[in-house]
Amino acid sequence: MKILCITTCFLGSQFHGQGDSGPEWPPSPFRLFQAMLASASRNGIMIDDAFRWLERLSPPEILAPKSRPARRWKTYVPNNDSDKKIDRQDRLAEKVFRPVNILSCDPVCYLWRIILEEQDIAEKVVCQARRISALGWGIDLVAVDGKILSPEEADIMKSTYSGKHWRPAEDAPNRLRCPREGSLADLKEAYSSFLNRFDGRIYRPARKPVVFNEISYARVGTVQRKVAAFKLLRPADDSEAWAVFDQRKAMVIAAWVRGVLCRISQARDFPGNSEVYVAGHVPAQEKNGNTPPRFSYLPLPSIGHQHADGMVRRLIIAEPYGGDGRNVLWVRRAMTNTVLTDKDGVPMARLQPMPRPDNIISHYTREARTFQTVTPVILPGYDDMKYAKARKLVEKALEQAGFSVDDLAEPVYLQKAPFHNGCYAPRSYRVPEYLKGNSAMHVRLKWKEPIPGPLAIGAGRHFGLGLFVPGEDIYP
Repeated sequence: MKILCITTCFLGSQFHGQGDSGPEWPPSPFRLFQAMLASASRNGIMIDDAFRWLERLSPPEILAPKSRPARRWKTYVPNNDSDKKIDRQDRLAEKVFRPVNILSCDPVCYLWRIILEEQDIAEKVVCQARRISALGWGIDLVAVDGKILSPEEADIMKSTYSGKHWRPAEDAPNRLRCPREGSLADLKEAYSSFLNRFDGRIYRPARKPVVFNEISYARVGTVQRKVAAFKLLRPADDSEAWAVFDQRKAMVIAAWVRGVLCRISQARDFPGNSEVYVAGHVPAQEKNGNTPPRFSYLPLPSIGHQHADGMVRRLIIAEPYGGDGRNVLWVRRAMTNTVLTDKDGVPMARLQPMPRPDNIISHYTREARTFQTVTPVILPGYDDMKYAKARKLVEKALEQAGFSVDDLAEPVYLQKAPFHNGCYAPRSYRVPEYLKGNSAMHVRLKWKEPIPGPLAIGAGRHFGLGLFVPGEDIYP
């Protein structure tokens, strides 16, 4: 076996990429494939067999330098969205730039496994890669090289690399586009449609590439949290319209889900102790806040966009950090099209599994250093209206959820007002009788190292309260 290694050195300290929500990091293998094809076309040297071979390879491992979001900035540019609005009068459009700061001079390395007999065609790919001059926007200038490594050389590269090591992994929150069989032909057709978009006075918008795979990537060494994601749909509506709920009823919605899953786990062969893992029934001697491994039922308010309303339309059932994913796979099968009912038996919603995370789900599960609450943390006690005592109780809640205060980069920050539009002050949320004597606060945490979501702490962490999302300081 051999390793095809393509190294990409950025000539600047930022990567602008493309996309309204900011550039993907690390740059996807499909973006490298596009840049390689563009440079070959520009130089009049097309070796289709090399590209067809590359698009059939399994997704590569990626080594990428550490990064962090740069400061956003806004400008106004000529409006070229003619495919959306042909007869337009507004000639200037607002454009927000969300670049990524690259924190070291290390290159981005793509590592494909190949067999010895493929070394000749891999050398052709290396020659094509060396012609790349930009990756992403035209201002993202790069110098690209490539070589064929032995497995031992690749292992040394990975062990001595100072950045981060990314590897394909099932259900990881970071999804990158990768070429697949047919990507070459699709890119050629997309480019042809761009060249032929004008036919006299008739304009036909160029189409975008559509043939690629979206592969989940996880950072090596990160403890992931496996989740099963569901849409909440109207229970008796064939149109598959959303069922929409107020986030202040998060614990009520979670109770509906737990009740149904308890009944299903007793009737079917759940791969574990359903009394503890599903129902959350903790033995009396262990009722100290440090609960054994169990499911968390987390309704997700819709946030992350300036027009988001904070209503609940999605729900995830999460294993503890470090779970192997076996239990959420069981849940995904068992809960497909299950109807949730309230305590009176009235149908409230139907669960439809989501095969891949959408923008809202990804917002909660991505990796970050800074997190802010969406729903307030129910503190493990009463704070006597004292900030210092409330902070101590949050630190206790962190330890009960399995985290260490020593891992925080900054002291815990607390406030009563919500951080996000569409969210509410702590006293607005419905809680059961046994929690009504506890204080509640909105919390911001900053960790020394990035951790993945979904993150929830506090006495309501298994039922949708104390739920966090990444703040501005997001590390892909």
